[in-house]
Amino acid sequence: MDTVEKTRTILVVEDNILMRKLFVRCLEEGGYAVVEATDARVVLDLMRDLQPDLVVMDIVMPNLSGVELIKQIRADADLAATPVVAVTNLASPADKRRLADAGFDGHVSKPIKPKEFQAVVAEFLKAAA
Repeated sequence: MDTVEKTRTILVVEDNILMRKLFVRCLEEGGYAVVEATDARVVLDLMRDLQPDLVVMDIVMPNLSGVELIKQIRADADLAATPVVAVTNLASPADKRRLADAGFDGHVSKPIKPKEFQAVVAEFLKAAA
């Protein structure tokens, strides 16, 4: 009996339309189903509805920062185990430590390199499986 692999779903949280389109294109080329969110305030509800395999999130967003949002995600028992990767310009060792301490599972620096971005996503999905 052949096993059919489920298409992995990735939630992209990014308010900048150009960055969001780049993330989506890279992820769709990798064969993933992608759902987009432009406002961090809707992410918790989206996560409950979609149960994504991974969340790729900007840090600097209007209304609610990625750091504030990750704290809410990690405080929710139903969502806390979902891997979340920060995608941001904050790339110093201190920034990376702060993001890890806040609850992010990983970090990708902007501007992203598409192949590197796809490799990081694949690695997180493999680890989460």
